[in-house]
Amino acid sequence: MASAAWHIRRRRWVEDEEQRTGRPVCCAVCGSEDWDDLHHLTYGRMEQERHGDMVALCRPHHEQLHRAYDAGRWGHLGYEAVMRRLLRLAREEHERRRA
Repeated sequence: MASAAWHIRRRRWVEDEEQRTGRPVCCAVCGSEDWDDLHHLTYGRMEQERHGDMVALCRPHHEQLHRAYDAGRWGHLGYEAVMRRLLRLAREEHERRRA
């Protein structure tokens, strides 16, 4: 993740996302434009990721997803299914707290 190739890939993802949405990139959970991390929802296509394989997350929500993943017993579901489910749950929790 510290390689020059990753930084180029990250920059390209941001450009694609901004073109796709017409808005600045923001955290996929809370909507903050102060995001830090481009999080992989799957590692199945490393170095050939599809746009939808990654989401922008602020550091607190990135850490929250990893804590939830590390705390669970998800082996039977697979990493991508778990990450997509945890992302959805984090969004729902964030919306509940805002309501």
